[in-house]
Amino acid sequence: MKIGPLEVIICAFPKPAIDANVVKAFSETVKSGAIALADLVLVSRDRAGVVHVRDLHDGLPAAWSAMILDARPMTLLSDADITIAAETIGNSQMALVAVVEHRWAHRLSEEVRRSGGQTALQARIPDEDAVLALEADGVTTI
Repeated sequence: MKIGPLEVIICAFPKPAIDANVVKAFSETVKSGAIALADLVLVSRDRAGVVHVRDLHDGLPAAWSAMILDARPMTLLSDADITIAAETIGNSQMALVAVVEHRWAHRLSEEVRRSGGQTALQARIPDEDAVLALEADGVTTI
């Protein structure tokens, strides 16, 4: 079975719901085959500050559950992931915690392993940092 590389992404939103355009963009990326959605949890904090967690077994909205790679129970996300997500949101806000599989990288990962190599580091540079670096280098448009 080929899988990976996998990445956990937490997106925090200043509203109690995720904008439909975010769901659409995520769905389009999954449909393109670039990524697969391996696990998903929605974390919200109500007006009183109580944290609520919904996963596949709690009846996620159809738009999300239709994108999941495999509907069997997943254990990819830890309690620590959920705690981090909950800490990123305030009252009446929501966070999306997703495990995505970078399918575009399958062949590269396979060839690295086949040659006896291994991925020594995988890190993501936040968009804001990339923009700041480009602007520091005098790049004004991308």
